[in-house]
Amino acid sequence: MIFAPDDFKWSGERAPGLPIICERDGSVSEPLLRFFGWSFRYKRTAISSMRDEAYILREWWAYLEGRGCRWDEVDDQVMIDWRERMKEMRERLKEVNKKLGADARRSKDLLSDRRIGRKLSTVFTFYESAAQAMLLDRELVGAKGPITYRAADRGKGRGGASIPPQATAHGSVRVWRCAEPSGRKVTRRPTPDDTGVASVLGYLRSSADGPALGDRNWLIGRTEAEAGLRRDEVVRLSVLALEAGLAKEGIKVPKPENRAEAVRAGWQPQLANLDAVANWAQGRQAVLDGLERLERRHRTNIYITVTGKGQVTREVPFPIDLVRDLLAIGIWDVRRDQLLRWSNALQPPGPPEIFLSEKTRGPLEADAIGNLLKHAFNKCVIPGSGHRLRAYFATKLAERLWAEAFADNGFRWDQRVENFVLDRVAEALGHARPTTTCRHYLDLGRMAYFKTGSKSALRAMRHVVNAMAAHHRRIPPEFYANVARLVERRGGGVPAIDALVSAILEDPDYAVPSTIPTGGTPAPFSFGDAPFLHIVPKKE
Repeated sequence: MIFAPDDFKWSGERAPGLPIICERDGSVSEPLLRFFGWSFRYKRTAISSMRDEAYILREWWAYLEGRGCRWDEVDDQVMIDWRERMKEMRERLKEVNKKLGADARRSKDLLSDRRIGRKLSTVFTFYESAAQAMLLDRELVGAKGPITYRAADRGKGRGGASIPPQATAHGSVRVWRCAEPSGRKVTRRPTPDDTGVASVLGYLRSSADGPALGDRNWLIGRTEAEAGLRRDEVVRLSVLALEAGLAKEGIKVPKPENRAEAVRAGWQPQLANLDAVANWAQGRQAVLDGLERLERRHRTNIYITVTGKGQVTREVPFPIDLVRDLLAIGIWDVRRDQLLRWSNALQPPGPPEIFLSEKTRGPLEADAIGNLLKHAFNKCVIPGSGHRLRAYFATKLAERLWAEAFADNGFRWDQRVENFVLDRVAEALGHARPTTTCRHYLDLGRMAYFKTGSKSALRAMRHVVNAMAAHHRRIPPEFYANVARLVERRGGGVPAIDALVSAILEDPDYAVPSTIPTGGTPAPFSFGDAPFLHIVPKKE
């Protein structure tokens, strides 16, 4: 890389110091030169600020070359992989410095989370400006990808970047949707597994003062774990909301033809619909029969309208089993007995909320629900609180959505599948847009789907899956059968297979002709194991 001399001009204007980055063969990288030239002409930023951007983009170019990826075929996943690679390099540097007894402060400064965010922000700005700078005839940055963005308030920054961002409507800016938040690092509590959740729910049901309160507390925990509701949303969950969700599926609370006979059978007309049939067996069975009809049609969920933060409503998938227990136990058993005991003090039909307090005879407060669940987590010696049940829901939802979308996409692991799952998870959680937290749940869901234990294993799995999807038409089924047997033997405890596979891949007789030029001067140094460009200006 060189910087333009004092007499260098761009579009007729003197532009001394403009970055000029060369390819490995010494030729000027036209996309990068035109980007910096466009930035200078339209005053996107000062030339002095382009120097750091140039070093970042040179490093990005080297990463793409090592990956065998064209600069104009990039998507969110490529940028995410680069971020994870930089983090892995940082950890390796720490280990090396520790062994050498060297000062690790320099490597920490070079690869801090803020610095990594700055690098990704610079790459995002490059692609966001590509069409305007006439580098491409199409947009790579869009709401649906391949590089996705979100709107952010001006002034909040770009994860540590100082680049003046492109403005959008209403004074907002576009930032990379997958960017990690800058600032203090937050340690996520582990999401409980199936056994942990079962322990918490079991404690909630068995530790209360009496079986009725135990059933109520158990259903509260299940509503967070199986429907992903926040504690404030659990408080507001009402009988009317459940009834409206049933009605949308064609399940209506029956009205008796013979009122007198129905009253003698237990129907209570002074109460609201679902409450009115709590003692009327025929009415209850009609509602439960409706749920069974849905299950026979292979339906698994009923969508219930929930009011969340900022009084924003959303449709939440409630598993039919949960709906059935909310009806049979929560409303027709626990709530029925409460309303009966409080009949002298309450005017019918009583509070609309499902979960009622024995002390106030009104809806439980959010703090009471939070304390209830936190106590259960502590007693079960499981880190976290009730909010981790919501995380458990998000992880399970992401796993199920991934399995469906991955299969529907022909088992191709691309950005479209990821964006679909992220959007659905964000929608179910009540987020206005997919967040880093949603992507965390997606990663957990995919790790559960592929039975992997780390993100690095997930990236390796992605490489394998996409390689198969890309080349399956040229590979006979027998080859896949042999690969499956190879994997089974390696998984069965035959590590010697690793050396055999490596020997085959290193044998030049089995090499695929490279499409990347191998000429030029080799890189004189390396950073970790990432490729670096050795820049030699082309001589006339």
